[in-house]
Amino acid sequence: MNKLTKWVIGIIVVIAVVITGYFVSQNSSKVSTEQIKIGVVAPMSGNLAFLGEGIRDAMLLAQQDLGNTQYTYELIFEDDQLDSKITASAVNKLLGVNKVDAIVSFGSGPGNVVAPIAEQNNVVHLGIASDPNVAKGEFNFIHWTPPAEENKVFVEELQRRGIKKLGVFESNQQGAAAVMADLKEKLKETDIEIVTDQVFNVGEKDFRSIISKAKNSGAEIYLLMAFSPEVEVLGKQIKEAGINTPLTSIEAFELSEQVDLFEGEWYVNAASPTGDFTTKFEAKTNENPTLGAANAYDIFNLIVAATEAFKGSTKPTPNQIANELTTIKDFNGVLGNLSVDEDGIVISKAAIRMIKDGKPVDIDN
Repeated sequence: MNKLTKWVIGIIVVIAVVITGYFVSQNSSKVSTEQIKIGVVAPMSGNLAFLGEGIRDAMLLAQQDLGNTQYTYELIFEDDQLDSKITASAVNKLLGVNKVDAIVSFGSGPGNVVAPIAEQNNVVHLGIASDPNVAKGEFNFIHWTPPAEENKVFVEELQRRGIKKLGVFESNQQGAAAVMADLKEKLKETDIEIVTDQVFNVGEKDFRSIISKAKNSGAEIYLLMAFSPEVEVLGKQIKEAGINTPLTSIEAFELSEQVDLFEGEWYVNAASPTGDFTTKFEAKTNENPTLGAANAYDIFNLIVAATEAFKGSTKPTPNQIANELTTIKDFNGVLGNLSVDEDGIVISKAAIRMIKDGKPVDIDN
């Protein structure tokens, strides 16, 4: 082979390498810059803004903690003030204008608004909600400690403390209704009796009438099932009525920004997130993780895990992401090892907690 031939072959090889590299680079660039848009609907203003801000900060922290991924992930936040009427507008904006691939909602009321819209538009939806109806359909999921798990722990704690007469103040709201329906079924198998069950509407400010009805019921403890600001007003008015009966809740104390009102009281909520998450969240916000923040962090990572698990030349469709979510088992989340059950609910554990020195802490039985 003469020098000229070798030179020509060499040039051809170099050109081939350059061309191959170009197309590989273009293909890699195309995949890596494919964007998954996640819309988040949560209260960013109003009485519960502190919860929405916690969800936002947790998801931004999860985005910040991402390692190398095949796709990029954008978060778009919309404020619904935990008002279902506003939720619908926010979701339609995320779908029509932002063209999101997935939606995250907070609360059973908003979740029940989002679920049928997500199903109709074939968009993945993960709700932070108690009501199992939020998970109905092919595209809807819940990441929240289920009422059955919370009530199991709650009833066991009532029995351990020898409490047989329970008084209830219950907000007329879908999440509270889901928890109470399950609790009443569980109490049928015990000798614990609900001696008064006072239901009130969201937005109520004067509880003196129903407190008066409950006062002579013989309740050994009162269960408060309410959002802010009703839970704070209710707690204050119970004390103003001269009632010293202990108070408890399932989730409700952490739905308040004034947790010190319930100092020393025990209640049931999701188990605490890992210490590593708490440390990082506090470093980012100078605040303790709020209710739902750990769920939001996990949800972001569950969406990423389902998306990254799909192998294809272009980004997965919402249908394919939803299918991947249904296969997740023993996912290492900040709320423990998580699995998606057959109803689309991510199972996590409940724990007994207490307000101590103005902060929620887990306590040993």
